Order: sequence, then structure tokens, then C-alpha cells
Amino acid sequence: MANKDGECGEDHAHEIMEDVDTVLSKTPILSRVFETSEDTYVFMMLMQKQGVKRLHDKRAGVDNVKRQRDTRTNCLAMLQVRLVDNLWKVEKFNDIHNHPLINTPTKVKKFLSQNELRCSNLTKSVVSKLYQEGLRSSKISKVVSAMNKEVNLTPVQINSIISSQRKNNVWRECQGIIKHFQKKSMVNGTFYFDMDLAEDGTLRSVFWVDCRSRTSYAHFGEVFVFDVTYKINKFRFPIALFVGVNHHGQTILFAAALLEDETEATFTWFFEQFRTFMFDKSPVAIITDQDKAMGKAIAKIFPGARHRFCAWHIKKHVVEHSQALRAQFKDSFDVDFRAWYKSRNIDEFRGKWEVSRTKFDIKIGSWLANMYASCHHWAKTYLKDIFLLE
Repeated sequence: MANKDGECGEDHAHEIMEDVDTVLSKTPILSRVFETSEDTYVFMMLMQKQGVKRLHDKRAGVDNVKRQRDTRTNCLAMLQVRLVDNLWKVEKFNDIHNHPLINTPTKVKKFLSQNELRCSNLTKSVVSKLYQEGLRSSKISKVVSAMNKEVNLTPVQINSIISSQRKNNVWRECQGIIKHFQKKSMVNGTFYFDMDLAEDGTLRSVFWVDCRSRTSYAHFGEVFVFDVTYKINKFRFPIALFVGVNHHGQTILFAAALLEDETEATFTWFFEQFRTFMFDKSPVAIITDQDKAMGKAIAKIFPGARHRFCAWHIKKHVVEHSQALRAQFKDSFDVDFRAWYKSRNIDEFRGKWEVSRTKFDIKIGSWLANMYASCHHWAKTYLKDIFLLE
């Protein structure tokens, strides 16, 4: 039923959309054998009405809830297959339907289950190239429809194709990265890398460091900045960097990694690799943004290090979160905030906070209140005893 190269083109889709009785009369179902799981899936798309819709959910007591139209009729038609000697063999089959069968190709192609059947490899290639040129999903949908009237993909289906191809490209790229690192490690025995693999063996994160970076860390690793460049690469992978400053005031790279995500578990794995390959030497201080998952991982792997929030991020967030106070209290808020921020000692810092909290009616749980609760991570009066590259 499928082409030898695995392509499910429009002709193949029309074959699947034939009258069900005609398809079933060609060969007894229980004697059918399929070479691939894709062929099996294609044949199973004849059944579209299995199951019933759950009527009771967490929105049961909510008014004006728009629910999707129920398309399931508790149809008992089914096809059960089993893998035998690398072939998919039909073991059970029931062709008794409790609903009218849809035989019109124009209607069948609207089913979600038919998305892959209607989309040939050529169409997927066109979608991918248009996406790389910067076209949005809605524009791609119109272009594809204009090129082939038989293919009518929605923007949602376009996004699904792009997402699937991106995953395949990521895996190929990851294989290239691993081979590159293996080659560098063979040529230079001081180059180190490690990988975090999922249960199915796919790559989740990769860490690497070379001899020059390890030497730099041994000399200048008392303080470093840890930053995650948020998915600006084409595969949307966060790139994590350990960066420091040498005796000439120049920025130097200590280590880098491609991370699966920005969770505590991923950061913990990265910090463990860093500590292992950096002579088990912990820094005196680490400068990061205000990410909570990052902070928890630092406290776990580098418990003796002082964790400082980046001053640039704090100033940026002050502007974002204090607009309402500025609008209400004009210049008075800016003057008091600067005086509080530049407090010379801890007692002065605490006293000016109490004055500002009362004067500007700062609520518990607000951004400023939360910042005060974490003041030991950013207030200069709490950080006078350590060197912080400033």
C-alpha cells in the first residue's frame, strides 16, 4: 500500500480513501500482513469513530464553556495487529460500524488522522524551505494550496510538519556534534565532553571543555558568570556558558553546554560535570540571573559559593516592575529607591526598606517585596566582603 521509499503521497492517500467495502473485499483481513508499521497505520485509518466523549470534567460547573462537537459514537470496529517475524500480522478484526461511513475524499482528508497520508515528502520539503525563508505558517498554507489544489494544509498542520522535521534535524546535528567532539578528544587528550542521554538513548544535553579553558579556570576561576543564551540558535536549544575575566580584564570562556531545558535537574547535571572536569574546584562566587531552578542547583552543587544576581538584570526588572509606582508617586519613588539601593550598611538598608514599604504601600508578594526577601543575593551592602568582578 505504501511506496517503497516510505513516501505517503496524494495517490497513496486516495487509495486509502476508497470505499471501505471495496478495500475489505480485496483480501480477507485476518490474512493480511504488513511490512511496516506505517502501512499498518494507514490501513487502520479506516476506523474513525472509536470511543465515547467524557462528559464529566473539571469544567462541569463552569458556565459558557464551549465544547468541541462530539465525533465519537462508541463504535466497536477495530483492527488488532501483532509483530511476528518482523511482519505486522492482523490478529483480530471487527468491521461492524454503528455509524455511516465517509467515502468522499474531500471529507476524509479533513480528519486529523489523515494529515500524514495527504502530505508527501515533496510537500514536506516545500514547507521546510518556505519556513527557512521566514514565511509564517498561514502564508505557507496558502502557498502550498496554490501549488497543489489537492493539498489543503492548515497552519496547525504546517506547524506539526515543521516541528517533526526540526526534531529529525536536531538528531542529525547532535550526531555531528558527538562525532566532532570524539575526533577532538582523540587528537587532543585534554579535550573533555560528556552527554546526558534519555532512556531511549537520544541526546538531551552535552557539555564540553578544552585544555585552555581548564587552565584559565585554575588561575581565574574564583568568580564567574553563568548565563543561558535563550534559544537563539536554529534548533532552539539553550546554550549555557561559564564566563570569567582574566588579569587583563578580558572575557574568557571556562565551559559550555547545549541543554535540553532550564530545569533544576538539567542545571544540576551541568554543574556536576563542570565541577568534575574542573579539578573539583568550587568558585568563591557565581553571578547569574534570578532563575529559581538555577539557584537551587547552585546551592546543591556549590554550597560554599556566594550566589549573586546580575546587576544588569535587576536594573532592567526594576524599570519593568515599578512603572505603576513611578506613575503614582512621580520622582519621589526614584529618589527613595536609589537611596535604598545605595545603603552603606545592613541596618541602613533595612531601615530605608521599612520607610519605603510604608510610604509606597508595597504589598507582601509584590516584586519589590520578593526582591527584599532575596536581598543577600544582590544588595551591595551584603556583598562587600567578596570580589565580584565589579
